[in-house]
Amino acid sequence: MQKQLNTLVIINPISGNGKQKHIEFLLKKHLDHSRFQLKISKTKYAGHAIEIAKNAIENNFDLVIAIGGDGTINEIANALRFSNVAMAIIPCGSGNGLARHLNIPMNVKKAIQHLNKANINLMDTASINKHHFVNVAGIGFDALIAHEFAKMKKRGFSSYVKAVLTCFRTFKNETFSIEGKEIKTIENAMMLCFANSSQFGNNAYIAPKASIHDGKLNITLVKKPKWYEIPDFTLKVFTKKINKSPLYKEIIAEELTIQQNSTIAHIDGEPISPGKMLHLKVHPNTLKILY
Repeated sequence: MQKQLNTLVIINPISGNGKQKHIEFLLKKHLDHSRFQLKISKTKYAGHAIEIAKNAIENNFDLVIAIGGDGTINEIANALRFSNVAMAIIPCGSGNGLARHLNIPMNVKKAIQHLNKANINLMDTASINKHHFVNVAGIGFDALIAHEFAKMKKRGFSSYVKAVLTCFRTFKNETFSIEGKEIKTIENAMMLCFANSSQFGNNAYIAPKASIHDGKLNITLVKKPKWYEIPDFTLKVFTKKINKSPLYKEIIAEELTIQQNSTIAHIDGEPISPGKMLHLKVHPNTLKILY
């Protein structure tokens, strides 16, 4: 007989798409309560999910179900990494990058039913200086977009596209100095992404071959496309063929030091300001994940 998991549900009531509004009813109706013994908590402010998840460790929970977007998942994963408490995801954000990589259904009912049959595995996490992430982080253009997107009153894919179009015209390739165990190079690119999993979200793939189980990061450089290159490049992003673009370059590494001209970055879509000198590192098998 399978052990019943002492489970804490953390709901972000203001995450991207609003699907979480009826989540308690759906959990009651569709979750296998012979497997999951539930307690529900809701976040009230930025960073609150970290506090709640840390309390879950102290109170000997077996599992935390994250209900929200990539930012909520980042906070909960930050608290649970290196612990014995597993994380599960019911995606309710605007991008849902890690959930999509794990093939978790975007429909809430189906995501709940998916958990009923899911297994606990170990996955890698990663860090930029003191900031930790589980999906994709980056510097350059996508970091600028993350900072602009955070200022917008309305979230969602349309707002993200608006931020991209607003910034793209005037943005120029930046210079990145990259140094690691087997590499030392200076690159000019529009953005430099650090992919633990394969996509930003919304099925926009930045590293189609990335794995959360290989102890490596896929570091991807993207040069700014000319206007006539945009349709083909966009098609490649959404069809898992970005690695075939002449604008794309990929480096596989466990640890790197990177110098940038700017001081901003993003982790799992959330804006941060780590400075010009970055220490990038993967942390193998540091988070238990139910999927």
